[in-house]
Amino acid sequence: MIPPLFPDLDESRLVAALAALRSGFQAPPPPVVAALSASTGWPGRHAEAALRRAFRPFTDAALRRLVARGRPAGAPGASESPWLLAILAGRVPALAVQVVISAWAARVAVRIKPSSLEPTVATALVEAVARVAPELIPAIQVVDWSSEASNLRRALATAPLCLAYGSDATAAAVRAARGDLPTRFGAHRESAVVVFREALTAASVTRLAAAIARDVAIYDQSGCLSPQVVLVESGGTIEGPGFAAALADALARVDRTLPSATPDLADLAAVRLFAQEARMLGRPSGGRVFPEAGAIPPLVVFEPAGGYRPGPGHRCVQVLPFAGRPDLDRLLGPMSGRVQGLACAGPRTRLRDALAAFPAFAAPYVCAPGRLQDPPAGWAENGTPLVVAIREMVSEARAVRPARR
Repeated sequence: MIPPLFPDLDESRLVAALAALRSGFQAPPPPVVAALSASTGWPGRHAEAALRRAFRPFTDAALRRLVARGRPAGAPGASESPWLLAILAGRVPALAVQVVISAWAARVAVRIKPSSLEPTVATALVEAVARVAPELIPAIQVVDWSSEASNLRRALATAPLCLAYGSDATAAAVRAARGDLPTRFGAHRESAVVVFREALTAASVTRLAAAIARDVAIYDQSGCLSPQVVLVESGGTIEGPGFAAALADALARVDRTLPSATPDLADLAAVRLFAQEARMLGRPSGGRVFPEAGAIPPLVVFEPAGGYRPGPGHRCVQVLPFAGRPDLDRLLGPMSGRVQGLACAGPRTRLRDALAAFPAFAAPYVCAPGRLQDPPAGWAENGTPLVVAIREMVSEARAVRPARR
């Protein structure tokens, strides 16, 4: 297979091509929406919203900044440009879009191995490029190799650059195959919300719960910026059980605009088991499960004495109370070193104080509730903007190339 090749484009032509690609998805083509809906189970309105959201950060101004930031120093001609093997995971369409646009901003062609859970968006990108930005056709390829394919093993051993998302086991396998070749990883990460008592008023609780519900609902908690747990400070106008009830109501309402996928039997069993565990663990300390009766998910559990337990997704959220400075070790223990995003309601200085005491829970993205799923273009995913990580790999590849001759 001939490797992808990035064309010789100046900055203005590159920005124009990327803008044309974005514009082609401002009204996502119905066949692409249908394909994404079929692969993810998200109803059409949800799939369309997910596609729009994937391209929304890439305004003209944002694209100009990314292309300027990705400019390699003393870049050689296109024939010498290294290419990127991108191994994707999960079902969130924003990942494929972010990888492709960031790689191109760094003047790097990309070969994509899509996630087996959601292969359609990468193919849709190739088709869109052929229609609206044909000069970029040589810069993108999509392969359908399985994780055991010999083609993938060869590509891992030879690709000049590699970006791999997925589980710890995936990262370990890629690391072993790559040796000292430039490689970056997008490991499993999670997100949370911290609500301080200053933000808990009778006038604000409905609006705050609705904002958190939107972040939970988009992608049905299948992305690294999907909040899994909400920490709520005691002593406000609204206490933890009241806030959990408000969040459950908000999750029921948001289904009208972001309808959820229907869980399969295994996922539904996991949700029911999670609810039963919550009832059992919370009963001695006054825990609550919302809704108290009826269909689940969505599901909100209030556990006064508990800590975060990795949940089943599908709009299942834990609400955990705290007093004063939150003890993040106790409350968010399994997230240590794996926090991608934190939404903060209340004084941001109090969150900084908590993170100073528990630095293992620092997040590369901190925002207000309702903004977790809307990071800006070029945000510090996994701690480093992706365009910068790719540009750094290019420099590493060029530094070692003379030694390999």
